[in-house]
Amino acid sequence: MSEVRRIKDQEFEDYMRITLDSYPAMFTDVTEDRRKGWIERMKATQNEDDSVNYYGCYRGGEMVGGMRLHDFKMTLYGSPVLVGGVGNVCVDPLHRKMHVSKELMEFSHRHYRGRGAKLTALYPFRPDYYVKMGYGYGRKMSQYRFRPGDLPRGSRENVSYLGESDVDALTACFNRHAHRTHGMIEKRKGYFERFINRFKVAGYREGGEVKGFVGFGYEKLREDNVLLQNLEVHTLLYETPDALRGLLGFLAAQLDQVERVVINTFDDDLHFVPRDPRDGVPSMFYTSQETNVQGVGIMYRVIDARGVWEELDGHGFNGISLRVKLTVRDSFLPENDGSVFIHFTEGRPKVVEEDGYDVEVGIDVAWFSSLVMGVVDFRKLWAYGMAEVSDESYVDTLDRLFHVDLKPETVEEF
Repeated sequence: MSEVRRIKDQEFEDYMRITLDSYPAMFTDVTEDRRKGWIERMKATQNEDDSVNYYGCYRGGEMVGGMRLHDFKMTLYGSPVLVGGVGNVCVDPLHRKMHVSKELMEFSHRHYRGRGAKLTALYPFRPDYYVKMGYGYGRKMSQYRFRPGDLPRGSRENVSYLGESDVDALTACFNRHAHRTHGMIEKRKGYFERFINRFKVAGYREGGEVKGFVGFGYEKLREDNVLLQNLEVHTLLYETPDALRGLLGFLAAQLDQVERVVINTFDDDLHFVPRDPRDGVPSMFYTSQETNVQGVGIMYRVIDARGVWEELDGHGFNGISLRVKLTVRDSFLPENDGSVFIHFTEGRPKVVEEDGYDVEVGIDVAWFSSLVMGVVDFRKLWAYGMAEVSDESYVDTLDRLFHVDLKPETVEEF
């Protein structure tokens, strides 16, 4: 019989060993001093930050796996909600394929349901593995590689480097943006205290406030040429068009020093910005030339298919009036499996007891999670065979009901 519980200070040594054994390609050449430093930081984080906790799975008193749980404040269509972040799920190699990760994930879902959360999120090592546990895909992230000389040369008058004295202003800038952006997670000051030392940071100031910033580093392209490098943008955030133009002007000015400016972003339209949108890779398919590559990262899961509608009460659902019987299939979390009746009145949802409905929707919890987060439209899921309707004449209405103009942006690292 397994036990999943919070790790005690003296057990972090075992947790560290299992982590390193679980991700050997990620953690290479780890010195003893570095390993001890990680352990002390994990202890300090758990003891000093009540939003981050480490849990172990124990069998016969031995730790056989572990994970890190984060209490996130996410903006869900304009409202702050608790979302459980599941990170660093690790299993001792001697206990793989023995349902350790399954038990850890089951614990995390029930832990957060007990806390009143309706959603959890994670970054998968294999997306297909977590789909089976009810996680739906998040929004795709794009990587662009522009030549700096192709970027617009906006005014850099308000752009300057930011340092330790600007941490409060950086935090305020990020959280203003996060509070009005669907899917964003609020960050604490401590994150930017580390950020400012990890990256070079240039900011755009306006009216005494930081209105945008770019955190970046450099990537050496060849060992035999110290002059060839790319500028890698970790974070590009802006609150106003002027801030974006100023920061792009700063990046454009680096043309004598770097080959390409590499930007990872949820912006699907950023190829409109440079003169030449191509990323320098000579790939071509069906008359199209490569501008960027994309990948799936964050995944979301609804852990309370009935309660989640309470947190969506403020979302307008495009003014649609419709009575829906929603049947969510969830074999991994049985208490989340079943039907719920939602009456939408001019877009406002209300869960009711069975009282008639216009259309029934059947859907797996993974795809429901992607749908309710606004990642994918209903019509697509229906066309792909991932959602069923009792009356196909309602597909257009359901598509308009769930459609969102701005898909979620979740950039938290955990």
